[in-house]
Amino acid sequence: MRSSPIQLLLIEDNPGDTRLVQLALQEAKGTQFEATSVERLSHALPMLRNQPFDAILLDLSLPDGHGLDTLNRVKEAAPQLPIVVLSGLADEELAIEAVKRGAQDYLVKGQGDGQLVGRALRYAMERKQTETALRQAQDELEQRVAERTAHLKEANRQLQQEILQRKHTEELFRKERDFTSAILDTADALVVVLDCQGRIVRLNRAFQKISRYSPKEAKGRYFWEFTPSPDQTKKGVAKKFKQLQARNIPKKYEDYLQAKTGERYLIAWSSTALLDSSGALEYVICTGIDITEQRQAEDLAKQRLLELAHISRLSTLGEMAAEIAHELNQPLGAITTYSDICLRTLEPHSPESQPLRDILEEIAMQAERAGKIIRHLRNFVRKKEQQRVPVEINELVREAVNIMQVEARWQNIAIELALQTPLPSVTADNLLLQQVLLNLVRNAFDAMITAQYTERKLKIQTLWVGETAIEVLVQDTGPGLSDNLKQKIFEPFFTTKQEGMGMGLSICQSIIEAHSGQLWATSNGHRGTTFQFRLPITPAKDNHNAT
Repeated sequence: MRSSPIQLLLIEDNPGDTRLVQLALQEAKGTQFEATSVERLSHALPMLRNQPFDAILLDLSLPDGHGLDTLNRVKEAAPQLPIVVLSGLADEELAIEAVKRGAQDYLVKGQGDGQLVGRALRYAMERKQTETALRQAQDELEQRVAERTAHLKEANRQLQQEILQRKHTEELFRKERDFTSAILDTADALVVVLDCQGRIVRLNRAFQKISRYSPKEAKGRYFWEFTPSPDQTKKGVAKKFKQLQARNIPKKYEDYLQAKTGERYLIAWSSTALLDSSGALEYVICTGIDITEQRQAEDLAKQRLLELAHISRLSTLGEMAAEIAHELNQPLGAITTYSDICLRTLEPHSPESQPLRDILEEIAMQAERAGKIIRHLRNFVRKKEQQRVPVEINELVREAVNIMQVEARWQNIAIELALQTPLPSVTADNLLLQQVLLNLVRNAFDAMITAQYTERKLKIQTLWVGETAIEVLVQDTGPGLSDNLKQKIFEPFFTTKQEGMGMGLSICQSIIEAHSGQLWATSNGHRGTTFQFRLPITPAKDNHNAT
């Protein structure tokens, strides 16, 4: 936890609003804030350039600055700092546009206590740090890919030139052979030459550098001996050799290279066959690029997706908190009421004990119901590493419905399940798919609540599609989707809700695509929308049909 106070620059020309914000910051628990306030943008900009601050609270309507221009000038002066916009009730649309233009959050003046203001500032700082880290990682990855691509293109160009020159006289052949050696040793790409049995006959310095083996140690050994799984790699090499001899085309694949020190590197290999005059395989040239860091960057991006999904789950839970709290009061109230009745009516050996037993059964049922709700919520918001296991979709749908059942009753929404059985499992992360289902159900609820129709009905259907996939359909009786909205609803930050951030469906689509699936939406004619996603099923040897 941070020991020093968080330094804030409050840019607000209204003394009353300034005082309210300062009081709210003093009431914030868990974090100390020190706010420096100014009333003019012209006073704030020099301070941002010369003094260290952690975050900015900004009113967009100042005597010397108004609207999004104020935000742009502050961002230009302090691009590294998170900005939380202060907005009046009449300017909330402007505040939302400011968030789209780069602010991290906004607060409505006079509507936030210390906890809300403190939490908004902390989350804004965390989001700014995450955005900065992702942008830096993306820039570094693009730079590395560009550098390696340039090196590979140059090496390939020189190799092609050498092959053409080797067709000349014997003297030119010898000269070009020396030239080739120099090229291979200076190329960044790994180059290994194998004989028809898979033994190494030549390797360049790049291969020596990454493998830690000298030419003397490596020559004559089988290529698969330098991989973590020699037996498996041996079978793969034999198969690729046959393909190369039959077609004489480059063969691309990825495999790990295990260095002498035990370190492992993921290499993208491209193999080309050299045939003798009779057409028999004589040599195989393997050219490789180390993509270990690139794959690590991809894994890091997947981790960021998990973190975004976790934030979205917490946001969904926050929206449900009021209804859940209200519903939990009922069974807890029943526990208290029936316990009191039990105390009043309890008599030893009374023949009228049946009512008491009924009361105790009711108490147990209500307590179990409350426990299930709490357990579902705890499992839903728990953050953990991604684990892909065989998942029973029908069971996942039932769990999601259990979580949303409280709000469904509160909003007078009927839920219908049409689950095909038996249904094969899918290999997926259980919590991520649950997040997708809950988000789609929540969106359907919101659509039906805002519609003018009296009937509110949600239907969730599962289907086994062909032999390779399953589909889940979430159908509502809301106002439906226009063709224009179909093209935009999966775009980040696009939302039709006043309170929404426009990230839910974008994150859902990313999660489904990360599981090699598809997510799309269709209109049900004049009433309602169907959100539908398709996932590949688990291979038969790992599959267990759901009931």
